[in-house]
Amino acid sequence: MVSYLAVWPTVLALTPIRVVVVRDPQGNFDDAYLFTTDVDAELSWVIATFARRWSIEVAFKASKQVMKIESPQHWCKESIQKLAPWVWLMQSVVSLWYLTDGGKTSEAKAARRRMGEWDTEWSFAHMLRILRRTTLRGIINSNSSTRADQQQLIDDLENYLSLAI
Repeated sequence: MVSYLAVWPTVLALTPIRVVVVRDPQGNFDDAYLFTTDVDAELSWVIATFARRWSIEVAFKASKQVMKIESPQHWCKESIQKLAPWVWLMQSVVSLWYLTDGGKTSEAKAARRRMGEWDTEWSFAHMLRILRRTTLRGIINSNSSTRADQQQLIDDLENYLSLAI
């Protein structure tokens, strides 16, 4: 680990920043370059703050890529202010469901068997897929005996598929 002061004129003009370079002694990971405007910050604080921040960055990425937080077009300030908390609440609910019950379902077990080298069950996209599959399995009842039951099943399936898009 090494640290030095620098200026980054195109970003902060001549305001000094502290650069902390962290290197993995075994060489398994690339060097990490951490920046802070608190030039008096302890190096351990800079590294610990970065490490804590990573889970937040992952949540933001899922908000954008999976929950499509940037897709809706809102026309009033109140709608914009309500969207992010609602999306993050839903992400929390889905994650909590997966950690407490969803990971134990037959759908989750089957998905784990099919996972490739780059897959992970801890991605939000995976958790949401398992929730959708579990919900559909719970709704589709192979014992539907009447035509009305079958029509209701199809209507429910169409509704859930439209929600998944």
